Amino acid sequence: MTEEIKYFNPYSLVPHHIRMHFNETSLSQGTYLFAMSSDGPVLVTNRHNFTGRNNVTGKPLHSQCGTPNNAVVTCHLVSDEFHYHIDLADHENRDNPSWIEHPTLGSKADIVALPTKELDSTVNKVCVYLENHWHRWDVGSELYVIGFPYGQIGGPFAIWSKGYIASEPDFDIAELPIFPIDCRSRPGQSGSPVYGQFRPGHIVNYKEKKYIAEEGMYYFLGVYSVRLYPDSDLGFVWKRSCIEELVNHAVTNGTQHKMERCRHKFRAKKSKNYTLDRIISDAENV
Repeated sequence: MTEEIKYFNPYSLVPHHIRMHFNETSLSQGTYLFAMSSDGPVLVTNRHNFTGRNNVTGKPLHSQCGTPNNAVVTCHLVSDEFHYHIDLADHENRDNPSWIEHPTLGSKADIVALPTKELDSTVNKVCVYLENHWHRWDVGSELYVIGFPYGQIGGPFAIWSKGYIASEPDFDIAELPIFPIDCRSRPGQSGSPVYGQFRPGHIVNYKEKKYIAEEGMYYFLGVYSVRLYPDSDLGFVWKRSCIEELVNHAVTNGTQHKMERCRHKFRAKKSKNYTLDRIISDAENV
């Protein structure tokens, strides 16, 4: 008897799960993505995921002030998953981070990158592609934050949280390339890709002409960062243009980051092994 082929949205595999540690002590969870560059995939996530500190105040995010020195990332490819260890400490120069920061904003930008060309054959089908900036999105436009709230509760597939652009996206905030969104995001979604969606019948602007979308289309808008306040649904997204600048800078000035394949004791199980009690237990331990 042949196994039933089930449909899934391929964008559910674009985000990946990441868990930060100090040695073997788990500190936090988040989301990351691979952006495709001229020199292969580049891992992109929030800076505060790697530093373990509020990116504005510099205060530790963990209740016991722990900050990570390594991370384990999970790559989901439908039928299988791979786990890689990232050493976040530069043992030769502890003043230098092991990640690449934005070329002009530096630590002010809550996004960082790691060139990972060695994973090209593994992740090239689940990457974000940064070209084709051809549509202007307006305030009130619907969008999705796709990531891992409270960890891998969706198994191999990310969770889609719907929201809206909350203010004029063409204008920067506090001289930073970010725009606010109204979305019920939760811990674990830091570093999630944010997509706008064209539904069939929507009007699409392309090269100063208008077209009607014949099928569903998705458009990468940026990377989700953080909520304005813990009890608020207002959060911020780092713009697509800023991600492109970071990725290009990482390819030109960064070095390829060695991703060590590993079987980690916090390794996620395949989705068919997910049970409700394990999901709830994992969420409580975020």
